[in-house]
Amino acid sequence: MIIISLVCFGMCFHVQAQSKDAKAPATKTVYTGTGAEIEFSKKVVDFGTLKVGDVKVVTITYTNIGKKPLILDDVISSCDCTEVEWSKAPVMPGKTGTIKATYTAKNVGLISKRITVLSNANTDRVILQLKGEVK
Repeated sequence: MIIISLVCFGMCFHVQAQSKDAKAPATKTVYTGTGAEIEFSKKVVDFGTLKVGDVKVVTITYTNIGKKPLILDDVISSCDCTEVEWSKAPVMPGKTGTIKATYTAKNVGLISKRITVLSNANTDRVILQLKGEVK
């Protein structure tokens, strides 16, 4: 009986010690990033009012404000009505690159399209917006 009591007491003590360890604060991870950083000339483009069939082309300039080369991994349009082209070469610190978006108005209604820019920048995902209205 005494042995069983000692075993139970020991198990309770062990469980309490583990629960205290589980509540210990986690170590903080510091993300240092790649050293590249992207800044856009504009993140929202307003086409105003368009007619069905109109084609609008916009060039959005971005700058590498970081300390390492900036590489755009991908630029993705939210629909097939918008085609995108971008600078594929690395953009050195302080230099600029461009994204060209060509929007073709296909349907009547409000325009709210997204262009997602994926890169090696510390801010690795940026959303650009195209808006307006097709009448």
